[in-house]
Amino acid sequence: MSDALVSAILQQLTTIIYEEVKQEVKLVTSVGKEIKSLESNFKSIHALLDDAEEKQMKDESIKIWLERLKEVCYDIEDVLDEWNTAPLKLQLDESDHKNFSLFKGKVCGLFLSCFSCGPVVHRRGIALTIKGINERLDEIAKDKDRYQLISREVRQPRRVESTSFAEVSKLHGRDEDKKRLIDSLLCGNSDVKTISIVGMGGIGKTALAQLVYNDGAVMAHFDKKIWVCVSRVCDSRNVAKAIIMGLAEPDRASASALNLDSFTLQGLLEKICEDIERKKVFLVLDDVWPDESESWESFNQAFKPAAPGSRILVTTRNDTVMDTMKSSDVFRLEQLSEDLCWRILSQEAFVGRGDEQCKNLEDIGKNIAKKCGGLPLAAKTLGSMLRSKKTREEWTNILNSEIWELSLKAVFAPLFLSYFDLPSAVRRCFLYCSTFRKGIEIERDVLIYQWMAQGYLNPSQNPEMEITGVEYFECLAARSFFQDLKTHEDGSIRACKIHDIVLDFARFLMGNEFVVKEFHPHDDYMRVELSSEKTHHLLVVLTENACFPTSLVGAEKLRSLSIFKSDHAEEDETGNLLIQPEHLRSLICRGGNINEFPKEVGKLMHLKLLDLSHSKLKRLPEAICGLLNLQSLFLQWCYFLEGLPDKIEKLVNLRYLDTTGSCPPTNYHPKGIGRLTSLRALRGLVVCCDHNDNKKFSLGDLENLCHLRFLALIIEADQNPQIDANEARRAKLEGKIHLKELQLHGQWHPGKKDDAIKVLSPPSHTNVTFSEDICGLRSLLRLEDILNAIVNSEEGGR
Repeated sequence: MSDALVSAILQQLTTIIYEEVKQEVKLVTSVGKEIKSLESNFKSIHALLDDAEEKQMKDESIKIWLERLKEVCYDIEDVLDEWNTAPLKLQLDESDHKNFSLFKGKVCGLFLSCFSCGPVVHRRGIALTIKGINERLDEIAKDKDRYQLISREVRQPRRVESTSFAEVSKLHGRDEDKKRLIDSLLCGNSDVKTISIVGMGGIGKTALAQLVYNDGAVMAHFDKKIWVCVSRVCDSRNVAKAIIMGLAEPDRASASALNLDSFTLQGLLEKICEDIERKKVFLVLDDVWPDESESWESFNQAFKPAAPGSRILVTTRNDTVMDTMKSSDVFRLEQLSEDLCWRILSQEAFVGRGDEQCKNLEDIGKNIAKKCGGLPLAAKTLGSMLRSKKTREEWTNILNSEIWELSLKAVFAPLFLSYFDLPSAVRRCFLYCSTFRKGIEIERDVLIYQWMAQGYLNPSQNPEMEITGVEYFECLAARSFFQDLKTHEDGSIRACKIHDIVLDFARFLMGNEFVVKEFHPHDDYMRVELSSEKTHHLLVVLTENACFPTSLVGAEKLRSLSIFKSDHAEEDETGNLLIQPEHLRSLICRGGNINEFPKEVGKLMHLKLLDLSHSKLKRLPEAICGLLNLQSLFLQWCYFLEGLPDKIEKLVNLRYLDTTGSCPPTNYHPKGIGRLTSLRALRGLVVCCDHNDNKKFSLGDLENLCHLRFLALIIEADQNPQIDANEARRAKLEGKIHLKELQLHGQWHPGKKDDAIKVLSPPSHTNVTFSEDICGLRSLLRLEDILNAIVNSEEGGR
């Protein structure tokens, strides 16, 4: 991770020095000298970091040295961010806001002028700040010589074969367990029965439950099947809602979700009783923990009206859960034999190899399989890593690695080997996954947006950072760090999950950098207190009826803050949490009763991602328009949102804007959106099509949004929308060569759709779809579409 941090900083420093020479502008002497000194120090350290990352596991002094370096890197990142923001703010302050497309290209030159002449910024203060950081870095650079670190070859992400994402259809060593479990599920016609699968983490409990859940005989036997991932942080209302959603017909599931927000737990349980009456139901509760199991008595009672023969299957690591839930049958999963671990490992490692090559590596591979501790997760992860190792020497290095000798959880050692085999930039992205909640499904695109916000996707290497993000995601998926992959129709990955053990491993590596705080209804403390200055990522989870913490102590260094609230959480005091963490890059505040967002958000000058989805917001403060570095703004399903700030045009770095399900069509979007020339995707945009309105966003206001890849428009009309030909010409859709997807939501007359396409004249490669779903529920913001558009447009331009 330190390696990736240093690499990113070196790129920025090199750019500053290059622009100084290119534009023949001399930086203020003190600033220029310190910048060049920073670059020199970082270069002397950079080549040794890969070796230091691995040696820190055995040498505490190296670990402390890396932590010191990391803190310096974070501090210099903040300073460079401020430098890059200063000219942007200056330009906006002086501009009359008539032409934002011109000044984006002038930023770097203006940046240099800010630090070469005039009292525009506090040059002396900045120089002193950098000098102080440089003094700390000098000491770190000198200390490196103590540790006998060596330079290693830099690894790059490799493109992986399409077969690397294929799930293993056969679960090795569990055939008898599967047969007995299915017999228990299908046998007899007794009342509702609870069955438990018990075993240690990584042993394959969830995989066995999935195999049984999708078995043909099981599918035919039950009227309804529901899968609920409970995991460590449990909310009874969310579990109840998930059960109801599972019982609903697929085409009504989304509507059901929208109608359940106001239900109490009692109301939800009564609905479950109603929905399952006289139906033979199979419910899987995956990963139940002891402190949640006591609340399941009410769920057991709710299942009484189900038809005889209904079953509840529970997976857990703890015997207490089995007893509390009164399981009638218990299946204990034991560790696999060394032979079975080898079969799993070889199935992953030998993809694409010939028989002779496999035979050459088999003896080493079997010895590696012995180190898996009988855990299929460890075997699969190691096998995925070994797939990229082509020689006996590389396999032997894995077998003889010192990591096996560390005092770690049995499953952590193989994960360490796979982790250290990743390119440093991808390691950093993996570690960030620790900030997600356990057991949830993670949208690939959402994860990439967050990597982008943290600065993990270097725009100097590829301005279309989304492409780099997908490459990193695929690298992690290919190494089995992600599981339960879900794909689009074209085979591209849409979402994934992370095994609890893998997430524990990421959090182990993050140490004090990541903290999770959970609040319950009867907690008697009302503040979040961080004990370590090294904490940079905080996850706050509020369960049903929990009070929102009123203060956040020790949060000065936070770079991401994620707050997830039950719909029935108490009234929010979000403003108090935003006073201290001024270095935030990502702020996620989803759900709950928040109806007014505090103006303090305007102080977060580093913020690049803001997600306020599923809240009861009525309006956004104008202060949000001061977030000049903001790249992604998500306002999905904010039903009460009255509109967007009129000065939204100031968000000149905004790439993604999603208001799906928010801002009813009776409201409007501001015309300033048309000046956001960095936009790649617009979703849920309410647009006036029949004329150029003086205040409302009109179709022609799309004119300057040349980088759009995805566009979902909600046409402002009760029925039979009319598209003005002049507005269509002004929009210049035919010239938007990157546009891959165009979705038009409105009450369309069947005979008018072809006319609409003809008037709009999008590029021939653009996929145009129509929908009567006014809120844009079915529109999907997909990076895969965006990336395909980029590739197609680049090929067309050659």
